[in-house]
Amino acid sequence: MKNTNIGIANLVVSNKLKDSYFNHNMIEESKKLTTDFFDVVKSSPILQLEFKVFNNLENKNIDNELIATRYIDNNIKLFEVYTINEIDKEREKLYPFLTEEIENNSKRIALYEAIDTLITESLNVPDKVNVDGIHESFEIVLNHIKTPKVQTLVETHEGMPVNENVIEIAIGKFNEKYDVLNESDKNLLKKLIKSNDEEKQILFEEYKTECLTILEGVKKDSIEDKILKTIQKIKEMKHNTNTIDDDIIGLHDLKKGLL
Repeated sequence: MKNTNIGIANLVVSNKLKDSYFNHNMIEESKKLTTDFFDVVKSSPILQLEFKVFNNLENKNIDNELIATRYIDNNIKLFEVYTINEIDKEREKLYPFLTEEIENNSKRIALYEAIDTLITESLNVPDKVNVDGIHESFEIVLNHIKTPKVQTLVETHEGMPVNENVIEIAIGKFNEKYDVLNESDKNLLKKLIKSNDEEKQILFEEYKTECLTILEGVKKDSIEDKILKTIQKIKEMKHNTNTIDDDIIGLHDLKKGLL
């Protein structure tokens, strides 16, 4: 891919990291790719700024069109201190990370290309500015910002693509548990990675119902108090976007233990 930007490169790296969860042989490779990606971005003020702006415009939600327009303009203006050549030179450092073609992300790619166009055209000489391109790209970004967002599985931290400590912990835990994961565990992991917040909420409620049904049918005998306390605890569980993955996994493990 000749032309790229931080959004596309980050998407490739993120996909590589996700794929490693299902292919043991890819873990070390994706871990090194992610670490190298961090190092490159951290060493480049331009790439750091580009990631910040892409992250801002991709994740911001503003209903008011006037305010959203000003927000877009203010982000794009941050590049005024650089030239197109300077930006292109830094983007060349991203080429080694484009190790695969992006599939099934047409909307995200369109958004990244639109942000890219706004940045590059804002720095173009007047007689070469693509007015139609700017207008079309601005509409794409504006409509995206006005659309409500749902939280994704991969978070960002302090202006960087993915928290390194989180990656270390996730990969470490996966290495420890991978050999004992059954098909049910693997299917759940796939669902969590691919699902949006609304789909996770449905899954969360399904697990709650299944666990309660099983518990209420258990012969209580001498452990009646423990069962009642567990039932009460499950009933009190509420959907929380920040803990939804852990909550679902906890219910999944409980269900396995009860069967």
